[in-house]
Formats: sequence, C-alpha cells, structure tokens
Amino acid sequence: MSLVRIALRLAAVEAIRGRTLFGDRVIDSPNGAFDIQADGRFRTAQDKPFIAVYTQSGMVKHERGRNLHRNGSCEIVFESGLSSAMTETDPETGASTLAGILVPATDRNIEFQLDIVGRQIRDALVDPDNAWGQIFLGLTLGFHGTDYSVASSRSSGQSLAGHQMRISLDLIDDPVRGETLPEGASFARFLAALATSSDATLQAHSQTMGEVLGLDADPDWMQFQRRAGYTADALRALGRGPIAGDVDRATPVFAAAEINAAGSGTIKVP
Repeated sequence: MSLVRIALRLAAVEAIRGRTLFGDRVIDSPNGAFDIQADGRFRTAQDKPFIAVYTQSGMVKHERGRNLHRNGSCEIVFESGLSSAMTETDPETGASTLAGILVPATDRNIEFQLDIVGRQIRDALVDPDNAWGQIFLGLTLGFHGTDYSVASSRSSGQSLAGHQMRISLDLIDDPVRGETLPEGASFARFLAALATSSDATLQAHSQTMGEVLGLDADPDWMQFQRRAGYTADALRALGRGPIAGDVDRATPVFAAAEINAAGSGTIKVP
C-alpha cells in the first residue's frame, strides 16, 4: 500500500494526541472501535473517551502511463466516542463525572464534549506551532470536502454517542525506491520526526520505511525509470540509462567521448 497514506495517518494521530479534551487517548487504526449490533445499536469496547483515526477508500486515476507511485485521493476518518459509562468517581465527594473531563455524564454534556473535540481536532491539524500538524498538511495537495455523521445508542440506561469526521483529500506521490529525498521535503520531514520520536514503535516504523525505500541507493536514471514505469527499451530510446549491450546495467556515468566524422575531423564531447 501507499507509504504516504501510512504517514498521513501517523502524523494525524500524533498531531491531535494531547490536544483535545480526550488527552492521549488517540487510537491508530483500531479494529472495531465501534461495533454495530444485530438490532442496529452500536457499542464500543473502549472504557474511556477516545478518538480513533484510520484511512479508508482511495482512488488513483491513470489517464496514461505506468506510474504506480501516484497516490491520488483518499479519506482519513476521525471517530470520537463517549459513553455515560465512562465515568470516574471523586473519592472525596463521591461525585461521578465523565472520565478525564470532570462534567456530569448527561446526554447533553456528552454531545457537547464530542462537538468540542471535533473542533479541537481540526484546530490541531492546521496549527502552525504543531510540528506533526504541519507534516500532516505537507503530505496533502488539498482537501475536497469533509463529511460529518453522528450516532447514538442507549442500553441498560447508559448512553453511548459517537461522532465521525471524514476528510477527503489528495495525497502527494510516494517516494521512489532508491531516490534521494530533498532536504525539507514533506516525506523526509516525516521520517526524521519518526526517527527522533520518544516512541519506540515510531522509531521502528522509521527503520522499516527506510529499508523499504532504500534511500540514496540508486542512480538517477533508475529512479527516473521506476517513477515513470518505463521498460529498459523505452528508457534507452529516450537516451537514458545503460547501453543496450550492458546486461549488468552497470554502465558508468558518461564523462566524455570523441566523434570522428569523415571530412570533419574529431569532435570531443565533454
């Protein structure tokens, strides 16, 4: 799949972590943060207010050519959930409040908190002082639209509410294997942020992505061939890459040559 889609999701998770009423309770690509039951009601296994982030359907239109590094469009989804069962009790007063939020667990308060969190998510993603938010924006070419949906369920006197925000957007292209990423490029900044993170999982992701990409390993002509999806014959027809007789594809970089034309003498090509 697309490395940039992975990067977009990870950057979004880090961008909103600790920047909403739900604190650090941000889940990356959960399996069934919400489950729809047979009777149409939905439930969650989460025991505290949460935000779940994942990417969904995408589309790349290939009008012509064989470039498989384009990413086209995709949707990134932010789901936030809150239940009246997600409460904590003050040991001194005995008062029961929503976990980490300190307001009574009423339907009105639940909806209000979810609305506020939705706004905080959007603010975090475009905050100029949020390094991960800036990386998130740098991985996109633009937003198409945002869809919102709300669901709620009541069982055994307990309320559960969920809000979903789906942002459709265009992604930058994936880096080509073996290429050199320009300093300051969006994906280069993403890899650097992973590598310097205090999270061991993110550090491991950085290493894995680096191994997949094999950065700085291949000559320019090979990167060009991979980006465009050219066959070896097509590449030679364009005057790029190894000569036809070089079966090992190890032709050295062109330095100089001489052309001996009858009647014109010898011409040196630097």
